[in-house]
Amino acid sequence: MKQTLLGLVQDILSDMGSDKVNSIGETEESNQVAVIVKHTYFELMSRKDWPHLRKTGQLINSNQSSKPTVMGIPTNSSRIDYVGYSEQRDVLDTVSYRRTPYMYPDEFIAYTNSRNPNNDNVTVVNDGSVYYIYNDQPPSYYTSFDDKNLVFDSYCSELNTTLTSINSQIIYYKEPLWEISDSFVPDLPSEAFPLLYAEAKSACFVELKQMVNSKAEQQAVRQNYVMGQRNWAVKGGVRYPNYGRQSRKFSGGRNFNPNQHT
Repeated sequence: MKQTLLGLVQDILSDMGSDKVNSIGETEESNQVAVIVKHTYFELMSRKDWPHLRKTGQLINSNQSSKPTVMGIPTNSSRIDYVGYSEQRDVLDTVSYRRTPYMYPDEFIAYTNSRNPNNDNVTVVNDGSVYYIYNDQPPSYYTSFDDKNLVFDSYCSELNTTLTSINSQIIYYKEPLWEISDSFVPDLPSEAFPLLYAEAKSACFVELKQMVNSKAEQQAVRQNYVMGQRNWAVKGGVRYPNYGRQSRKFSGGRNFNPNQHT
């Protein structure tokens, strides 16, 4: 069951035999507990990719005609898992999307350097480093030089002056947020709250009471194990490779090809 931050703080204070509070800011100790819950939450979130933080969305238009293939990622994203872009070459073409593979920056520069800048279908881009992009076809690869913007190797100038958000697709993980307020509910699945509570309580006993609570430690270990067995509510979130024999962990209708998931 999910709890508010105030509810978590009140339960931990009760287990520590501390004074009851009606608000997080009521005592110095309740404030300290709230901070420990916050740190525990972010440490918990950093352990793995939580399925509930996985979102679909679009890239952000750069609107820079001098850098027509540069697109931004959502500001609240922590990682991009999938990038796709429209294959459309003409306004009359049916809009369809394809996966656009990632290329390491040095490989991207070497790849685009092979193009002839004197050709009409090649545009020279100077983005600190010079590279050459095609201006008559949808993108085939992308890279990132700053971990904030994506740079694609081509675009269709007949359609738009730059790549556009509406023609992009991404799957990404959003960054978890935190708010210090009585009514704030940590962004976790309900089954993960016992783990958050157990680990925060264990940390509070150590940091505020200068003692180890063996029961809290046991609860934290047990809840870590439980959560390790329940990563996804919807089957298909995790894929396992098939090395020529049927795996009990893999029940998909086709073999997993790691070369298709770069």
